Parts: sequence; C-alpha cells; structure tokens
Amino acid sequence: MSMKDRLVDQAKKLASSGRVVRVVSNDRVMRLATGVMDAKNRLRAAGERAAEAWDILLNGHALPNIDPALDDEAGVHGAAPARAASPRPAAGGAGLSTVEEAVSSSSKAPPASARAHVNGVGANGAGANGAGTYVAAAAEQQLATQMASRTSLARIGGRDVFEKAYKFMTADNARAMGVYPFFRPLDFNNGPEAQLEGRTVTMLGSNNYLGLTTHPKVREAARNAIDKYGTSMTGSRLVNGSMRLHNELEEKLAAYHGKEAGLVFTTGYQVNIATISALLSNKRSVAMIDKDDHASIYDGVRLAQAAGARMVRYKHSDPAALDSALSEIADTEGALVITDGVFSAQGEIASLPGIVEVVKKHKARLLVDDAHALGVIGPGGRGTAAHFGLGKEVDLIGGTFSKSLASIGGWLVGERKVLDYIQHFAASFLFAASAAPPCVAAAMAALDVMQEEPWRQEKLRENFTYMRTELQRLGFELGKTETAVIPIYIRDDLKTVMMWKSLLDDYALYVNPFITPGVPPKQQVLRTSYMATHERKHLDLALEAFEKVGKKFGVI
Repeated sequence: MSMKDRLVDQAKKLASSGRVVRVVSNDRVMRLATGVMDAKNRLRAAGERAAEAWDILLNGHALPNIDPALDDEAGVHGAAPARAASPRPAAGGAGLSTVEEAVSSSSKAPPASARAHVNGVGANGAGANGAGTYVAAAAEQQLATQMASRTSLARIGGRDVFEKAYKFMTADNARAMGVYPFFRPLDFNNGPEAQLEGRTVTMLGSNNYLGLTTHPKVREAARNAIDKYGTSMTGSRLVNGSMRLHNELEEKLAAYHGKEAGLVFTTGYQVNIATISALLSNKRSVAMIDKDDHASIYDGVRLAQAAGARMVRYKHSDPAALDSALSEIADTEGALVITDGVFSAQGEIASLPGIVEVVKKHKARLLVDDAHALGVIGPGGRGTAAHFGLGKEVDLIGGTFSKSLASIGGWLVGERKVLDYIQHFAASFLFAASAAPPCVAAAMAALDVMQEEPWRQEKLRENFTYMRTELQRLGFELGKTETAVIPIYIRDDLKTVMMWKSLLDDYALYVNPFITPGVPPKQQVLRTSYMATHERKHLDLALEAFEKVGKKFGVI
C-alpha cells in the first residue's frame, strides 16, 4: 500500500470515528459552524421573512403552511408557555438556532471533492480520488447543516414551483456519502431476516408484528383470490369495485371488535383521510387531535379545514389538556377527538381511560387509530380499547392491513349509519379504486390465523419485553414504550444516521432512523420493532450490536 493509500485509509477511519461524529453532531458546534458559513444566506432569508411579514400586515395573506406537527409545542393545549425569544445577534449569526433560519444552506452544492459519483465514494464519504480527513469531516458537517435546514425548503416560492426541488441537495449528498437511509430496496423479506443488496440482515425495522406475511394460510388465500377474482377490480367501491369478499371481511372485523358494522378501505392512510374529512365537513366542526398523532390524521384534518373545520391540538396523551381544549369550543360546534391507540414513533399506549371520560363529559365523539395496536395489545389482539376494557365506549376504531394483518388496505368499525355516511360522503373513498382481491383475502386469512394461534401475540410480548429490559439495562433512553415499537432516543439528526449506518454496515442490523422533519427537533430516534417470529439469537445479536455502536457514538 502506497503512502497516499495509507493516508486516505487513515482519513476514512478518522472521519467515521465516534469522536469526530460526536464533535460534528454537537449542537453548539453545529450552530457556530452554520452561523459562520451561512451568514450571508441567513441575512437574506431574514430579509425575505421581514418582507413577508410586512406583506401579511398590509394584505392579510396567510402564513406559509408549515406542518404543525414539526413544532413540538406551538398551539398545543396544555403545553408550557413559550419562552421569550433571545435577542438575535448581528451578522455572523453564531447564535441563530432555529431550523427555519437556515433557509438557504440546503441549496449549496458540496465541494467538488465531495461530489464524486456514488459508486466512486467510500463508505465514509472520502472519494476514490483520495479526499482526506478535512473533506470527509466538512462534508459530514455540511450534510448535518442541510439536514437541519431542509424543512425550510417548503417555504421557497416564486414563478417556478420546481425551484425548491432543484435546491434540494440533502438526499443527493447523502447518497454520495453512502449515508442515505431511505428508500433502500430489499431483495426479499422473510420476516426476522431480509436480504439487502445480496446481504442477509436481521430485520428490526418491519411492522410484521405477528410474522404472518409468510404464513402458509395467508399466502394460499392470496393465491386463491387471484385465481377466483383476478388481480384487481379496476374500479371504486361506488361502482364496479365492490365484491362479496369486501363485505365478508367487513362483517368479520365488526364481529371481532364487537361493533355494528365495518368498512374496508384501499389503504390505512385513506381510512383517516376519508373518515375525518367526511365527518368534519363545515365551520361548526372541530378536529381535536393529540399533537403526536400520525401524519394521516393531520392530512385528514387538512382536508376538513378546507371545508371550514377547525383543528385544535392538545398536549400528548394528556386528558386534562383535552378537557381544557374541549371546554373552549362553542356550544354550536361539534368535536371529533382523534388519537393513535399506540403511537407509531414512541410505542406508547394512549391514555384512553382518561380520554374516554373527557369525551363523554363534553358529549364529543372519539376515533382511535389502532394501526400499531391490532394484534399487539388487548385480549385476542383486539387493540387499545379492548386493552382497557373500553370497546363499547369508543365510537370509531380504525387501522391498516399492513402490519399485523400482513397485507395492504385499511379498516374502520363503528355504527352502521355512521359508516354508511362516510362511504357516501368521503371523496377519497368514493373515487379511489377498491382494495384488490388478494389483499382482502390475505387480510381476512391473517385475521383468522391471529385468533387461531394466540401464541403469536404471547411470543411477541415476550420478545419486546426482553428487548426493552435489556436495552434499558445497557443505558439506552427508550421513553415510555409499552409495545412492539421500541424507540432508541438519539436526539440528533447526524448521529442518528451515522449510528444507523454503523449498525447496518458493521453488524447487518436493519433499523429505521427517524429524523427531522419526520419527528420534532430533539426527538430523533432509531426506531426498532419486533415480531413474534424473532428468535432469541436474533435479539441477542441485536443487543450486542446496539451496545458496541452505542458506546462508539457516546450514546451510552
């Protein structure tokens, strides 16, 4: 090995070391670097926002539509009062810390030495042309800055609506550095293990909680449905897309949950969009939502807002905050309270007993999204309401086929008249193609197997309880998880991505990195999820990897 090759190799090791990553991902260091490197763009962005504010004062224009879920506390009932903003420093901007102030940093291209084609870039970001420690560390630092600022791209306006797309460099740069964690195509996925780019990995990133995607009965049901009905109904439920198979599953889901009726949708996301927009269709309607609700709930509320409905967010899983919020609505308004049963990023179970009490007190209605609860908690895997013995007290329960039911589609159960109204008034249901026959058949078979093989839920609980106990023993911060979703809190975008990379590259362990804007600032996690079909060998290998990587990056 030549001297040049040795220097390049040492540079790669240094750039990817835990010490370097801890420094470049340190909040104070990054704020200082961002301020110094991007002072000119920050000042220009501040000027643009000042002009925008003046325009709003003069003309009453609406503020940019920034997802409220990205702001951990803004506009939330029961949240602590916002602290007064500290004085803004002069040019140089070392003290500027909000995400939105880094408007332009994501549009900068990386240095030429860091723009090598992805196939010519080493795992640590040093190009095949021998870029050294400075380039690798600078590229990582720039990537961190772009990751922190990319939410502001949505605010870019102008004549060309594609402008923001051309300025979005974060994903390209991350791909070139070999640290892009999303949209990775699997070769195949057999449950506890999968194959990624020809390599077997232990899968801790799937929602296949009961391991039914490979169950012989589920696969046979899908094959038989294709043979009998074909691959698609090629139409919406309203016209030619309904079949007896849909109705049969709807009846089974209703009976399983002890409700009057059921309704099958094409996706779980569609359940919330259709239900919320159909029920909250005028100015006297209020969507009362937990601030940590799933994105599909927020999107459903946005559609309702277009018809005049209001959105009120209450402090996460806090019945007292919900009580306060409901106390403030007008006598002429009706409220639909919407909460996740199990929160998808935290693994936390909603405080449903307190929520139900408050909902009844104010004569509101309640919708629970049980996407991550079905098959996981409650007697027979019936979900959150059953877990607390409140099945009859919850008006509507919805969810997806894409987790415990091992398919694609969505479901809703409740009163027949309410579901009949939704299917006649929800445009996103009326004009969407119906769930395909093999998907419906697979979900129905999975529902049957879930009841025939209760050992799966028991084994799932054993697995996630073991992992939660052992990860806590190692010193990881896990929040309030009580289910098969176990988040490992990292609270930093770059460090989260680098730990994900190390787990995958060095230990063949597949987990999901959740970074901003998918989660609020300081809520970045490595989300892990567990299956009934994980064996103890899979879990122990994962624990060994977590311990080593956690120590390498200073998390434990």
